[in-house]
Amino acid sequence: MALRRLQVPRESDVETTAYINRDTRPLPASRRTYGPWQFVGLWIVTGSFNIGGWCTGSALIALGLTVWQAMATVIVGHCIVGVICVMTGAPGAKWHIGFSILQKSSWGMWGALVPMVQRIMLSFIWYSTQVYWGGQCVRTFIAALWPGFNSLDTPLAGGTMTVADFIGFILFSLFCLPLIWIRPERYQVPFAAAAVTVIPAVFVLLIWSVVQAGGLGPMVGDIEGIAGVQPAKGSRLAWMIVLGICTNISGIATHLCSQSDYTRFARRPRDQLMAQLLFVPTNTIVVSFIGMVCTSCAAELFPATRGSLVWEPYRFLDALQAHYDDSASARVAVAFASLAFIMAQFGIAVAQNALSNGIDLSALAPRVFNLRRGGYLTAASAFVMQPWQLLNGANKFLAVMGGYGVFLGSLMGVMFADYYVVRARRLRLTHLYDVSSESIYWYWNGVNWRAVVAWIAGTWPLLPGFVMRVRDPDVVSPGWSHLYYMAWPAGCALAVLTYLVCHYVVSPIQRPREVDEVDYFGTFGAPLEILDEEGEVDDVEAARDQSDGVKGSPVKGVGYGAC
Repeated sequence: MALRRLQVPRESDVETTAYINRDTRPLPASRRTYGPWQFVGLWIVTGSFNIGGWCTGSALIALGLTVWQAMATVIVGHCIVGVICVMTGAPGAKWHIGFSILQKSSWGMWGALVPMVQRIMLSFIWYSTQVYWGGQCVRTFIAALWPGFNSLDTPLAGGTMTVADFIGFILFSLFCLPLIWIRPERYQVPFAAAAVTVIPAVFVLLIWSVVQAGGLGPMVGDIEGIAGVQPAKGSRLAWMIVLGICTNISGIATHLCSQSDYTRFARRPRDQLMAQLLFVPTNTIVVSFIGMVCTSCAAELFPATRGSLVWEPYRFLDALQAHYDDSASARVAVAFASLAFIMAQFGIAVAQNALSNGIDLSALAPRVFNLRRGGYLTAASAFVMQPWQLLNGANKFLAVMGGYGVFLGSLMGVMFADYYVVRARRLRLTHLYDVSSESIYWYWNGVNWRAVVAWIAGTWPLLPGFVMRVRDPDVVSPGWSHLYYMAWPAGCALAVLTYLVCHYVVSPIQRPREVDEVDYFGTFGAPLEILDEEGEVDDVEAARDQSDGVKGSPVKGVGYGAC
C-alpha cells in the first residue's frame, strides 16, 4: 500500500502498453510555451553566459594555443555546435517528445536503455560540476561580504578544496532545490532574471579589465612568459587546434544530446531554428573571448597570479578582491559579479541537467520517477560524484569535457542516421509507447542490433586515446591520441556510416517511415498535423500518402519501470 501511494500517477486518457506519466508523454499544446525568444534565453543561460562558457576559451590556452588560436577553435567549434543543436532539437520540436522516448525509434523499446543510462550518468557528472562552480561563486560572494570567510582554508579531499569551498558547494546545492520544483514550461522568468544580471556583469568585467590593463593583456602575445605555457608548434600545433575545435563540441555534448528535452516545449518547430542556429555560436564566441581577455589581463593586473592561468571567473574575482586589499569598492564589485554568476549557474545546473535527467529517469522508471523526483535524485548525486576531484586544473577540465564526446558522438550518430536518413524525419508516436512485438520499434526482442553495432564501432576506437589523456595529458600516441582528439566528429561519422551499412547492405529496417493516421495523444490537435520540410503544416491525408502503414491500437499494460 505504501509503495502504491508513492507511485507516479499514470496518464488515464490514453491506453498504451508502456507505463507513461505526465512528463514522458508527447506534450499537449497547453504545455508548449517556448517561442524564439525563450530559446534565446535558454541558450544565454545554459549555453554561454555562465562559468563553463567563460572558461572554455581560457582553458584551451593550456593546450599551448595563443589567444587568437584558441579563439579560432571556439569560432569553428561553436558554428558546428549551432548546426548540431538544430539537428538534435528538430525531432523534439516536431513530435514533442524528449530524448529518452526518441531513442526508442533507433535503439528499440528495450535497447533505448543503453543511451538512457549513458545520459543519466553523464548528467549526474555534469550537474555536480555545475553545482561545484556555483558553490565557488557562493564562496566569493560570502567572502566579499565577510573577507574572513576565505580564512577557512583547511584543506579537504586531498587538498582539492577547502572548508570554505565545501560550504559554498553545500549552500549552492540547497539553493537549487526550490528551483527544481518549477515546471520547465515556466522557466522563462528564471531565464530572464539570469540573463539581465549575468550579461551586464560579464561585459563590465571585460571593460574594466581592458581599461585597467591598457589593452587585451600580455598573454595575447606571450603565453609562455606570462602563463608558463609552452606554445604548440609544427604538427603539434595542428593537432592542438583540432583538439580545441573538438573539445568545444565535446564539452557541450551532453546539452546537445538533450535538445529534444527543451525543443519539445516549442510552440512551432521553426521557433527553435534561428534562435539556436544564430545565438548558440554567437553567444559562446563572445563569452569565450571575454573570458580569454580577462584571463590575459589578470596576468598584468594581479602580479600574484603570474605563472598560472586565472581562467575561472571566481578565481578572477578572488584575485581582484585580494589585489585591492579587501577595499569596500572591490568587495561591492565582487559581490555583484558573484551574484550574477550564481544566477546563471542556477539556470545551467537546474534547467540543463536536473531537468533533462528528470525526464530520462521518468522514462527509465515512470512508476517511480517524474521530472521533479528525478531532479532531486540528480541533486543528491552531486555529493557522490565529488566534482572537486574532476576539476582540479585546466587539463583535467579539458579531459572531462573531451570525455563526453567519446560516448555521445557515436550515440548522436545513430540518431542522425536513423531519424534523418532511414526514417526521413517520420515517427509513429503510438508505437513508441507500445512495448510489444507489434511495435515497429520492437526489432529483435526489443533491441535494434544495428544501433548497438554502430555505437560500438563509433566508440571503441576512441577509448585508448581517452584513457591515455586522462592518465597523463602529456603522453601522446600518434595513432590513438590523434583519433581521440577528433572524438565527437569521428565517433559520430563512424556511427552514421556503420548504421547505414547495417540498414542498406546487411538487413533493412522494416516499415521505417510509418506515421499514425490520427492524433492519438492529442498532441497536435485534430486532424493530426505533420510538418513538411519547410516547417509548414500538412494534414493527415498528406501524412498518409508519405507513409506505408496504418494506425496501430495500443493496449493497457506495463513497460519500463514495471514493479
